[in-house]
Amino acid sequence: MAGTRADYLMPSPQSSSDAIGLGEIMGTETNSHNNSVGLQAGHSTTGKSPGVGQDVILVIDDDTEVLNSVRRLLIREGWVVLTATDPLEGLQVYEAHWRAIQLVLLDYFLPRLRGDEVFERLQRINPNVRVLLTTVCDDDVPRNIRKGGLCGFVQKPLSPRNLVGQIREALNHQGPPGPALDGQLA
Repeated sequence: MAGTRADYLMPSPQSSSDAIGLGEIMGTETNSHNNSVGLQAGHSTTGKSPGVGQDVILVIDDDTEVLNSVRRLLIREGWVVLTATDPLEGLQVYEAHWRAIQLVLLDYFLPRLRGDEVFERLQRINPNVRVLLTTVCDDDVPRNIRKGGLCGFVQKPLSPRNLVGQIREALNHQGPPGPALDGQLA
């Protein structure tokens, strides 16, 4: 039966290590540069130092299934990926590596700190930080973060195609992030 296929990054109720519809998308743990991927808890990279022109993305999300699915997707796209399941750990990783990190993919609903609080702290470290915010319900996102320099917003459940497109757009944007999201989130 023919139809449209849509893959989303969502936890699978059958397995704690897979996501719905991602088996074909994720494949093996290598990226487009044929770098093997380290599977260390907490942070993951391609196993090599970032090369010239190789973008580094920090993903902060407390849902480990979504985090791991996103990590695998981004690695396959050729990006170096750092991960954190805790917002305070994410802030520590960013503070230690902010000069190398080109983009932060930040979940809004996190334990201990909300996404807007993490975003403000990231901006204290680097006022020009590039952040894509992810959340299920944008109604709870305060107006100040919408106008505070986000690069974009990605609605959950995450569509791999949409996520990769938003990341590419944020990485290709010239200059510091701007307050262009008020209409997008309303």
